[in-house]
Amino acid sequence: MSDRILYYSASAGRGVVGAIDVNNVTKDLTVIPSGFATDWTQIVGLSGDRILFYGRSAGRGVVCTIDQNNAIGDVTVIPPGSFATDWTQITTLSGDRILFYSASTGRGVVCTISASNVIKDVTVMPAGRFAKDWTQIAALSGSRLLFYSASTGRGSVCSITANNVITEVTPIPAGGFAKGWSQIAALSGDRLMYYNAAAGSGLIGAVTPQNTFTPLKTIPAGGFATDWTEISFLRPPVNPSSPWAILLCKFKDATTPPSLPLTRFQEMFTSTGSNKHNMVDFFRDMSHGNIDVSASKVLGWYTLPQKTSDYTGSGSNPQGRPALIAWGRQAAAAAGVNLAPYADRIVVVTHPPTDLFGGVGLGAVSGDGRDDWGMSSLSPSLMGQEMGHVYALDHSSGAGFDYGDRWDIMSTRGSAHGRCFMAPHPVFTEKNSTGQSIWRIGPGLNAANMWGRGWLERVWQSAETEPDTIVELRPLHRRDLPGHLCARVGRYFFEFRARELWDADIPEPCVLVHEFSNNRSYLLTATNGNESLRKGDEFLRKDPFDPTGYRLNVKVLDIDPVGRKARLSVYLRKAAPFPFDLESFTDHPHQGVDDDSGLIVIGGKVVNVPSGSPLYAKVEEVAQQLQQAAITFNGQDHELLHRGSVRAMSSLADLLSRTESPQEPHEVVEAAQIPAALARSAAPGPAPDQD
Repeated sequence: MSDRILYYSASAGRGVVGAIDVNNVTKDLTVIPSGFATDWTQIVGLSGDRILFYGRSAGRGVVCTIDQNNAIGDVTVIPPGSFATDWTQITTLSGDRILFYSASTGRGVVCTISASNVIKDVTVMPAGRFAKDWTQIAALSGSRLLFYSASTGRGSVCSITANNVITEVTPIPAGGFAKGWSQIAALSGDRLMYYNAAAGSGLIGAVTPQNTFTPLKTIPAGGFATDWTEISFLRPPVNPSSPWAILLCKFKDATTPPSLPLTRFQEMFTSTGSNKHNMVDFFRDMSHGNIDVSASKVLGWYTLPQKTSDYTGSGSNPQGRPALIAWGRQAAAAAGVNLAPYADRIVVVTHPPTDLFGGVGLGAVSGDGRDDWGMSSLSPSLMGQEMGHVYALDHSSGAGFDYGDRWDIMSTRGSAHGRCFMAPHPVFTEKNSTGQSIWRIGPGLNAANMWGRGWLERVWQSAETEPDTIVELRPLHRRDLPGHLCARVGRYFFEFRARELWDADIPEPCVLVHEFSNNRSYLLTATNGNESLRKGDEFLRKDPFDPTGYRLNVKVLDIDPVGRKARLSVYLRKAAPFPFDLESFTDHPHQGVDDDSGLIVIGGKVVNVPSGSPLYAKVEEVAQQLQQAAITFNGQDHELLHRGSVRAMSSLADLLSRTESPQEPHEVVEAAQIPAALARSAAPGPAPDQD
């Protein structure tokens, strides 16, 4: 998917809507030769395909819309004097907030804009609150802001909370950036476009969640026009807020104080702990920026009127679990808290800890319980799964097991197939008395699960046929790097996972293959049985009955852990069309075919199946087995027939393999040609095994 960018020239009143793709290739889409006013000094993209134009000289503005054909039209005119006339930078924040900044006084205002384009002040920041030399401000993911000074090349990455409190996170000293950038526009994937009007040059760069800036592509002098005065990304890089309420609740018979300070909950769940591998960072990275939980709040402690023993919802009584969330809601409501903005995004943290679960339409429950490895139930490794359930994520499967995908956070509560790859927390490093890490992170969310929620971005999609196409992948959760983050071939998802960040505990960099069905992801294996594909491993799917039919073959050519790249070769051949018109064929009578008989068509060969024949008995057995067993689902190949059905079909295939090949494509092979000694009884076999 390409980003749209609006380039505007105040001197000519002209503009261009351009595009930049995931490989940082830019091109013009729509040229607007004239028609803009010439007094606009700031232009920012808003949600809902809206654009705010601000004219400093008159303090006026316009909110416009831009459609899919890049036609721009006025929606709301904001008359002169409605805005102050000293704003030098305007940028959009999450939750349809807008930051206004004045270089002359160092003051600022955070406003909100409604869907009907009503703007109002929320937080006033007095003169002197900001430095006065900032010439560009760009919004980054994770509720971060980049401030840049063209005169010195210095900068600062700050964070802004849901309450509009701005604090410095990473200062960038003078000379840390090149001087003289006229415009810096934030793009998707934590990329930045730098533009120098004097030379018509530019740079596409990236910024990591740790606030490290790297160049990706240089645009030489003359690559841009030199009269652009505003460059604006038309799809804001941050998304509407999806806040959570974290309700801290003590049972009335609790005899000890809570084991963790309030600050730890704030660091773990809110923007206070952004960029420390907390839940804000987790959902930003796992949703490819489509979920912003930075406005979450920690509320409490509240004392519940219930005793610990009053909760009976776990174990044999899962129906009682909603009661615990209801108690937490009631306690917050009694304290005057309005939980309506949070919908079902509620986490009830109990002391003492009682349970760990989550559900869509319900909420989640946790506490500082410790598992057999000493890990707290409040760790991101476990909260990622329980909060993920509220977003309708199901458990993931692998090796035939529920909770069987060790590379996916939706399997972290299970151990049937071995423990998930969960790394010690890089920031919260406390250990218990036996030296075990209390806090753990990861693994990440797999691509199929991300796709199921509509979060997966920058996907390479195969065509119906692919003749050994080379595909390069970046690590699935590294939106700051250019390139594709996933390859989808048919119904299969191929992702590259690097041994870093949320995946720091995986054994080695690898490629994983998943499919998605019935709201669940399934981890698939290579032809050699490996769950994680390494260099040289292949993934193969083909039609077992037709060597010239459907075939999918994906091979891992190379994995470069330093360059963070994986190269795949993709071969895809679609199934051949049916070899003849069956309808016209069956319209004509055939010798030996009566009303009680049937036909089998396989590989273009038509076999007559007279009633009472051994072949008829075998077909009937297959039909009975399929009717009794239906189809079960298995992570190895998604559609796996029960053993009884497999036995029956194998026997049928054996019978068919012994028929003589017809000389003409439509010739009927009589069942009498099949040796009766090869037939089994038509009686149904044993009931299929129950796995």
